[in-house]
Amino acid sequence: MGSLDWLTTIIGILSFGAVEVNPLFSGLTKTSLLAYSGIKLSMVVLTGFMFYKLGNFEKMPIGNSHFGKRFVDSGYSVALMALTAVVTNNIITVVKVM
Repeated sequence: MGSLDWLTTIIGILSFGAVEVNPLFSGLTKTSLLAYSGIKLSMVVLTGFMFYKLGNFEKMPIGNSHFGKRFVDSGYSVALMALTAVVTNNIITVVKVM
């Protein structure tokens, strides 16, 4: 979903003059789309790697791993739902502009 967010943002900016509403990235998209792409896609890969590694959380011999696994699964679900909403919004925005 993170890479789809990047892709729909790039398409919106290049094709339809859309702007990034995330204040952390808005200035970067105005100055360098290459830098924006590198940082955004690096964050996508690092976040995916983090969730992948945390998927093995219950195998760790510390604390209450059942609670930890539920916490990680909840974080994954919230991130997935939020990114799905962002990508859906991007697609709706691009379609409306077309």
